[in-house]
Amino acid sequence: MTGFLLGMIFGMVAALMLNIGKGVQKQKVRVFLQGRRMFSPPHRREFAIWLLGFIITVGASLPYALGLKLSGSPSTISAMTGVGLIGLVVYAWKVIGETIRPADAFGIALVVIGTSFLGFQNAGRVVVEREVASHSMIGVIAFLMLAAISGCLLALVVRRIHGLVFGATAGTCVGIALCCGDVALLRSEVGQPIGLLLAGAIAFSLLATLTTQLGFLRGRAVEVVPAVNSAIVLTPLFLEIVVYHQIPPPATLAFIGMILVAVLLLSRGAAAQAA
Repeated sequence: MTGFLLGMIFGMVAALMLNIGKGVQKQKVRVFLQGRRMFSPPHRREFAIWLLGFIITVGASLPYALGLKLSGSPSTISAMTGVGLIGLVVYAWKVIGETIRPADAFGIALVVIGTSFLGFQNAGRVVVEREVASHSMIGVIAFLMLAAISGCLLALVVRRIHGLVFGATAGTCVGIALCCGDVALLRSEVGQPIGLLLAGAIAFSLLATLTTQLGFLRGRAVEVVPAVNSAIVLTPLFLEIVVYHQIPPPATLAFIGMILVAVLLLSRGAAAQAA
């Protein structure tokens, strides 16, 4: 029991670090507009704070791993995502000074519930024999990236959707990277080459970092980060249908609908902010 409680604590710490670290990055992301001058006074301090936020985000992997090891319950650790989002909301409100409207609060609450329960449910699913449909995977990834690029181009014109679209694009890239890693693991077990898949996982991870920062430039933290977290959860589920031919159960589809409603509510908050 002590190990389980410690695992929960480490899981909460990891979730808070992951989300608040992104909040710190949002707070100082505009320093990149200074170009090379960000490495010199007075901008160097701003860049150092952004870098601290990035280190906090990346450093969340350590307490996350400890939480998994001590608790032995991936579902419990996944459910801590909601705690991290609550921490982000407090940071965005109190430190960054973002306005939290009722639509924002309700939308974030739905994201917390939806992503937490999906993480809990997916971690408890029985692993079945899976056959990778490689051609389908490539086609779906190409479709997702085409949709993401189109959305980002539209968001450059329609400012109120900027944070949500770039955040969702970043989360989609993370989801694709996770799927590439999963397929690489399956192929390594049967001696098939995995170099291209690993390169893809790294490339999509880097692209996720870039699009997150672009989202922060014109979007609020309370829009970007929930969109990132939602897409991270939804993208692998979508890829599972096409790549592994696994259909999610009705409860999973219900939580997916809840997350989509949450995104619509957050877009209303973004529209009010832009007005």
